[in-house]
Amino acid sequence: MTAALHAAWSVTDEAANVGARLSRVLTAADDDEALAQAAVTCLEILAAFVEADRALVGMFDEHEQVTERFSWSRPGVQAREIPIGAGVDEFAGASMGFLRIGRAVAIGNSAAIELSLTERQTAERTGEMPAAAMLIPVLVAGDLAGVLVLESTEATRTWTRQFVAEVETCAELVVRMLGRTRERQALAVANARARRIADHLPDGLAMLTPEGAIAWVSPSFSAMTGRLAKELERLPLSELVSPPDRGQLLECLASLDPGLDAQCTLRLTDPTGQWRWSELSLRLASEPGVPDEVVVTVRDTHDRHLRELRLVAESDLDPLTRVANRWAFGRFVDELASARSLVMVAFCDIDDFKRTNDELGHGAGDEVLAQVATAISRAVRSRDMVARIGGDEFVVILVDPGDKAAMLGDRLVRGVRNASAGGRLVSVSVGVCGPGPSALARSMVRRADEAMYQAKNAGKDGWVRGELPAG
Repeated sequence: MTAALHAAWSVTDEAANVGARLSRVLTAADDDEALAQAAVTCLEILAAFVEADRALVGMFDEHEQVTERFSWSRPGVQAREIPIGAGVDEFAGASMGFLRIGRAVAIGNSAAIELSLTERQTAERTGEMPAAAMLIPVLVAGDLAGVLVLESTEATRTWTRQFVAEVETCAELVVRMLGRTRERQALAVANARARRIADHLPDGLAMLTPEGAIAWVSPSFSAMTGRLAKELERLPLSELVSPPDRGQLLECLASLDPGLDAQCTLRLTDPTGQWRWSELSLRLASEPGVPDEVVVTVRDTHDRHLRELRLVAESDLDPLTRVANRWAFGRFVDELASARSLVMVAFCDIDDFKRTNDELGHGAGDEVLAQVATAISRAVRSRDMVARIGGDEFVVILVDPGDKAAMLGDRLVRGVRNASAGGRLVSVSVGVCGPGPSALARSMVRRADEAMYQAKNAGKDGWVRGELPAG
């Protein structure tokens, strides 16, 4: 996905979340006082969406005169106050021709345009000329029903056409619901608009209680899980998550603060009951007078995640022997530092490897390395760490070794002894340390290395146990 396309999806996702929040706030208003508060809350939401310092919405009658208006401004910023009965020119000035035909006007930098007399008078009356402004008209049956004004008082803005179009959708939702709140039919239309936004999202959308129970899901979310919306409602979202990943989801829910997103990558069940990797974006929606909810956007990233895992796995392998390389081994040891396990370490060095290279050539040497790596891997469990950390040096770490710890050095020596290349016998000298606490794994590797040199000095083709480090 290109950066531009990803940005467009991000705008659409955020607009869907904003639209859902606006719909919830306005639907909850059941009297005039609650409606006025809901309108101000909606203006604050929209202002945050476009990074504006103040917002104003006016409702117009058939003569294009203000019948109702609501405003919001950031603390320290003077609000725009338009009197009841004022005409549309009080809102728009030279832009009213565009507004009458339903065209939005977005001015990212007002210093770059010439002001009309009306606009200059408006600026003088309010005491502040905005640096950027967006004017969104809403037409009903061809008539101007309302205008939403969003202004940035100090900073210029760069609003793309895609972004303005998303704001227009939200503005239409607000104006229609404000103008018809007392009429159930208009509320139904506005709710339908909010649902359509969710219906056309390719990603899943869900509303949760703060505790993580599902309150509402979009059709795309139902399709992702293969369950009907009524089957999902009141079900904890964690029940749809792979058990090993549930802790991560609970941590995300616990970390939520209003206005801040939390992301997590985990596995969700699909219609066949299989687990698919998905990216979840969670945001706590909190407005006065409305129960808090968590907005969750779900994007299926299974195929991409598997590709990334394959690339990471490939970069962790030694290309010749196909065991872990030095960098993968280093990360593994670092992870062991915080684990609470017992580990057993073995340090292996091929005997007389330089002579093999000199007498038989590097091709034979490569064959010896590959065969020794295979022999070492067969001597331990598949889940144990086997790494090539130098030219002819290998390290083995057994986690929670159990009975595998007994005579580990002997198994490694005997396993390699039968490997050969060009008719030449191969052997290794091995140093063993442990079992010991995983927090000491790095020190145990050094002790095993020292023990390996003792095995060399004792005649090679054998193993020596080293002492555990203190600690």
